[in-house]
Amino acid sequence: MFQKFRFWLWFKLYLMFDIHNFRFRQLTTGEINLARQVFDNLINYNEVQILNIKYLPWQPINMYMAPNGNIFMNNENFCEDFSRRSKQMQGLFIHEMTHIYQYQSNINVLLHGAILQSKYFLSFKKYNPYKYHFIAGKPFHTYNIEQQGEIARDIFFKNIPNIILNNEHLIQ
Repeated sequence: MFQKFRFWLWFKLYLMFDIHNFRFRQLTTGEINLARQVFDNLINYNEVQILNIKYLPWQPINMYMAPNGNIFMNNENFCEDFSRRSKQMQGLFIHEMTHIYQYQSNINVLLHGAILQSKYFLSFKKYNPYKYHFIAGKPFHTYNIEQQGEIARDIFFKNIPNIILNNEHLIQ
């Protein structure tokens, strides 16, 4: 019985996620150096995998997700090293590394993300969970998870001070 289920599961995964093209990798030294500019040693970088499969079957082509400590993207967007990509792609990488930090800090990224996306769609796209107003002295953990990702990107671009390292930990 278990063998049949396992075969069925792998067959479904093969069809759904295009497993014959499946690739994954750990972070490169360059990517770790990028992330350390924002997070220093707050992340266990050895635990992070980058995968070329969608986390959700309906995940749009240019959407990256990191709900469980790993970064998922469509095969078309998979790259061998984000540190060798454009500044814009490096910023996107830092945003996703924020979700890695959150996950490793015991935040349920999938649940919080689903709630924020629900608010976005239920407001007929008037609510933007990524938009934030930086307030000096406001703790990093008081922003929502997507705002935190945008803040980390802005820290990386040196648009704002590093409130992640200058603040208490994210855990609420």
